[in-house]
Amino acid sequence: MFRLLSLLPYPALRALGGFAAFWVRVLRWRRPLVAEHLDRCLADRTPAERAAVADGFYRYLGELLGEALYAQKIPAAEIDERVRLENPEAIVTSLEAGKRVMILASHHCNWEWLLLKCSTAFGHAMTAAYKPVTMHAGDRALKRMRSRFGAKLVPAKQIVQYLLEQRGNVRLLALNADQSPAKTNEQQAWIKFFGQDTSFYKGPGWIAAKLGYGVWFAAMRRESSGRYAVKFVPLSACGQRLDPDALLQAYVAALEAHVHEHPVEYFWAYKRWKREKRLYDA
Repeated sequence: MFRLLSLLPYPALRALGGFAAFWVRVLRWRRPLVAEHLDRCLADRTPAERAAVADGFYRYLGELLGEALYAQKIPAAEIDERVRLENPEAIVTSLEAGKRVMILASHHCNWEWLLLKCSTAFGHAMTAAYKPVTMHAGDRALKRMRSRFGAKLVPAKQIVQYLLEQRGNVRLLALNADQSPAKTNEQQAWIKFFGQDTSFYKGPGWIAAKLGYGVWFAAMRRESSGRYAVKFVPLSACGQRLDPDALLQAYVAALEAHVHEHPVEYFWAYKRWKREKRLYDA
């Protein structure tokens, strides 16, 4: 279905996304959850301001849907035009010096276009962790889209083993690091996010600290409809050995500040706080 829809021109996909967003608002899809998250995270804003963020978020969902469909065929030249990197030299300089680089992204703005852009921007092959979908056809379509410009997709549960097997050959690594671990996952850390105890996967911090990756947060913002800018915010220097949890805390702090500044484009409909921290959780 998605592959057929992607055959439509971009203006038609945007219109389709806008139509879907209209019905999402009418049917109040996850509206109580979105309101709860905004109350939790933007308590410093008035109810009217939080309501405006919620309305903007639902409108943006339509844009995001159209852009995700278009990602299946968008030309590399158009990605270069629509996603602008403000300081690519931060990444290029490290790679050219033979160092390893990790880019940490989030579910803010268009993470699919960000991956496509970074796949071609630095002159080095990119490896990206991803969460496979249950349906085989859907998983194949997802991998096909994300690897269009040469990125190597590795299931997130296998990424550490893959990196160890590659013996340092993966120089450019991308991770989406703001997802919530399952209750039974032992590799998680609890960190304050918008003042609340929030669980994060330990993997990014462990990989960076143990394998010597310099870490940058990709702070992506929407400049106008279908156009974005990305600033790479340094979280650690290449080769710097830091505590894994300290790296995660630096990422979470950078993400929180960025979302607070640009709240509309964060994916507020994701059930981020599924459970409370237990007394014996680290």
